[in-house]
Amino acid sequence: MNTIYLVRHGQTDWNNQGLYQGHTNVPLNSLGLKQAKAVAEVLKPVHFDSIIASDLDRARITAEYIYEGRNVSFKTDKRLQEINFGEWEGLTYNQIEEKWPNGIFTMYRTPERLSLPKGETFKEVQTRAWHAVSDEMNEVGEDKTILVVAHGGTNRTIICKILNLPLHYSWNFSQGNTSITKLQYFGSGEDDHNILNFLNDTKHLDTIK
Repeated sequence: MNTIYLVRHGQTDWNNQGLYQGHTNVPLNSLGLKQAKAVAEVLKPVHFDSIIASDLDRARITAEYIYEGRNVSFKTDKRLQEINFGEWEGLTYNQIEEKWPNGIFTMYRTPERLSLPKGETFKEVQTRAWHAVSDEMNEVGEDKTILVVAHGGTNRTIICKILNLPLHYSWNFSQGNTSITKLQYFGSGEDDHNILNFLNDTKHLDTIK
């Protein structure tokens, strides 16, 4: 059994402005940096055997705050990047709806059917992200605790994979900025009883002034 902690990156200006950011390398804003420091502080008592993060700055820097002072393996992996929104990158909800009517509805209601213009499908994201997590588990071995710092969409697909849920349920899981989710992974078979210990814990953000 392995324990997996999923953390989403801190806030960016695009998050704040409601712009869709996928592969675009948007940095943390001032609040996002505070959030990263807060999640690092609350996770200090937790032992991690390894830390992996998306190579996009907003996730990498969040992970670096958590990594600081730890003597463990730390690496970035581009397979953990957010979904490539293609032509939706940098647009607002209303701009997307105007050009692609019902596109947003499809993404949130039936994400497994979404085919983004010049972008990715949720299945493609899940496949690459899970390969990154699976490779890390194989490298560190059994009964280890792994921290994965990535993105809202990416984390949702990982949760679905671990819980053997269809991607249809991806958006049923909240993933706020610097939220913490903990899962226990016993295996990939349909009979394996993988466990969601807690989801979207953001209590540490209450300390931010």
